[in-house]
Amino acid sequence: MDQGDAARRVRVVREALALVAASAEEQQEWVRRAGVGSDEIALMFDDVWRLGEGLLPGLRAIDAVFAEMSADHTVDHWSLSALAEDEGWARARVLAREILGR
Repeated sequence: MDQGDAARRVRVVREALALVAASAEEQQEWVRRAGVGSDEIALMFDDVWRLGEGLLPGLRAIDAVFAEMSADHTVDHWSLSALAEDEGWARARVLAREILGR
């Protein structure tokens, strides 16, 4: 892997984590701007996870939160309002902010 590729991967990881760490309002705006569902945030994270699987324990913790949310069919964790109201999203934001702070 050359320096350019490594820098690109770091940038992609930071962007995905920043989006997971963003406030609910910022996430909602991103979803609206991108014209996608809020699940795209988790899907972007999944792409990053695959790039660096196992490198950071914090990534595993965020992945576990999203897996719990996906397995729970009693609540719509992927609605736009869930970004502000869902405890899973709040936990994922805290974990992502901790990783970004390191």
